[in-house]
Amino acid sequence: MATINTNQPAVSVSVRTNLKCQSCLAKLSPTLDGAAEIIDWSADMLHPEKTVTAHVATESPIELLTELIEEAGFRAWPIDRDPESDEEKANLDSSVEPPRFRLATYKPLMLVVGYVTGFSLLMCYALNTWTMELFMRYFMGGFFLGFAFFKLLNVAAFADAFSTYDVIARRSRVYGLAYPFIELSLGVAFVLGVFPLIVNSITAIVMAVGLVGVIVAVRKKQAIQCACLGTAFNLPMSVVTIIENSVMIAMAIVTVAQIVLKLA
Repeated sequence: MATINTNQPAVSVSVRTNLKCQSCLAKLSPTLDGAAEIIDWSADMLHPEKTVTAHVATESPIELLTELIEEAGFRAWPIDRDPESDEEKANLDSSVEPPRFRLATYKPLMLVVGYVTGFSLLMCYALNTWTMELFMRYFMGGFFLGFAFFKLLNVAAFADAFSTYDVIARRSRVYGLAYPFIELSLGVAFVLGVFPLIVNSITAIVMAVGLVGVIVAVRKKQAIQCACLGTAFNLPMSVVTIIENSVMIAMAIVTVAQIVLKLA
């Protein structure tokens, strides 16, 4: 590793990396924070190349920053140099574009949706009431309760991952930290069947806001982690996430419309 030159002034350098989410930053932080040569540093996770910029006091600032990032288990390349080897190109590409779609990647998500669907059908069977309205109510209730559970396993890590794409969580960490509890509350309300007009309206708004960030991330082909199941599983952001949010929005809007028509 490069050595410190006490007479060397700190210079600002930037490198592109294969960081993917806030969880990656949490792993990188101890290494950069613990290096005496690094005066301060920051990472732009919204940049397609996930750049890391640092003020470094050494004779070889870019080399040192690159070595520290690789020491933390990631890859880094100078901004003004293209990756040379096929391996470097593959590593860099993984930070810019999401991996090719594979159904097996979403097995945890499909299992949760399957459990929620089964729960909804069992509730309809227990009540001996087979209506789409009741099925959707229990489905949304089970959906929020199930997804909130995984987020609550590590609320702070979820908030970090969520902030990489959600338009509100990016500006307010409080919202990111509160989101699992919002889902938990909505899930309980759906299962109990209380305040249906208010609950479904809030659901439509919350999911619509979330959908905006998801669409932007997918259109930019950002390789970031979908936080729908918290950080317990490394699910890539994709069209699957768009469909997931859209279905919940559609169910909420249909239910609101039904309630309004009954009241009219």
